[in-house]
Amino acid sequence: MTKKLFILLLSATSIFAQNKEIESVSIGKKYTIRSGILNEDRTYWVNLPASYDDPRFSKNSYPVLYVLDGKSAFSPICGVLNFMSARENVNYQLPEMIVVGVDTENRVRDFTPNASNRAADGSASKSNLMMAASGGGEQFFDFISKELIPLVEKNHRTLPYRVYVGHSLGGLTTTYTLLYHAGVFDAYLAIDPSLWWDGASMINKSPEILKQYPTQKMQRYYVSVVDSVSQRGQNFHINSIHNFGKALKDNAPANVKWKVEVIPNTDHSSIPLLTWYYGLQFLFEGYEPDIYGMMRDPDLMEKHFKHLETTLGLKMPPLEQVLEILSHYFSAPNRYPNAKKAFKVLEMGLKHFLDSPCLNENLGKAYVLNNEPQKAVAAYEKAFYLNPKDEAVKKKLEELKEK
Repeated sequence: MTKKLFILLLSATSIFAQNKEIESVSIGKKYTIRSGILNEDRTYWVNLPASYDDPRFSKNSYPVLYVLDGKSAFSPICGVLNFMSARENVNYQLPEMIVVGVDTENRVRDFTPNASNRAADGSASKSNLMMAASGGGEQFFDFISKELIPLVEKNHRTLPYRVYVGHSLGGLTTTYTLLYHAGVFDAYLAIDPSLWWDGASMINKSPEILKQYPTQKMQRYYVSVVDSVSQRGQNFHINSIHNFGKALKDNAPANVKWKVEVIPNTDHSSIPLLTWYYGLQFLFEGYEPDIYGMMRDPDLMEKHFKHLETTLGLKMPPLEQVLEILSHYFSAPNRYPNAKKAFKVLEMGLKHFLDSPCLNENLGKAYVLNNEPQKAVAAYEKAFYLNPKDEAVKKKLEELKEK
């Protein structure tokens, strides 16, 4: 027994000894920008989509999501967004996005549109030291719009579609931007926002602002609120959010699509996680492509993404990853082989992504399926030229040439 135990321990030690670190996993990169507007250094984080530098796909451009309180919110919202747009599990509820986390050390200064000494219950207090530095919201907006956004869009491949996410006072900021700087962003997510600010003065003014809304650009706004039943003592805060919902219902123009949603079993601190999920679903409502429907009728692909321009204001080509999946299904002999549908999907895909390694590889598969070996070789050669590190394509090309 002792000998057997020794052998087992030795085997386990051997297994553990073979375990070694291959590479570290990190979410995004941290940067510093010197703000001339704020006269200080500001930190921000950037997370790029999984396909951004994937050699199998084209050099695509992406919407950008800006999330406030980056130090705490950046990593978890990246996880939520990446899961909801992941090719690995064929989950396309959202487009892949570049995520920018914006940090701030003085939230009361940066996230408040005007100076005020009123507390969350609407009462005034001359001795409220927390409010002493309030009212820097316009300067902060100038930093975001005139310094940070241009820098992000200069250094990364971005689509002209921006999402603004904030919690608490950060949600006050995103709502203020929707009202007073309409059109700079396309979609806004306000998480249990502090609309009580300054006795809810902004909410009281909102009907007139909405009646004279300055842009025809599509704007989508989602606001979450905690359940009042479990949140005693927060009536003014909660009522301010619901009152803004009433103002939106009565006065919002047709191009402002909005939703107020109560998130049960949460409090002010725990509400962000569920809000990110439900809020992003609403902001990109109707985005998820019907892959099975598109397998029946590939023409639905372009129609779907054209429709998104009307409903979301999001102008982008069909998803290269979905085109890759469909063309793979139709060109692989062990899937749903149909050369006619494969060529139809690939014609559409290569119109948008002429230099896509994966689509050119699938074109080669389709030619093999259709008994056109010479054309298959040409397609595989292009795929290998576009991604010379793809050993599977290299091997298939060698096999075809041997025949």
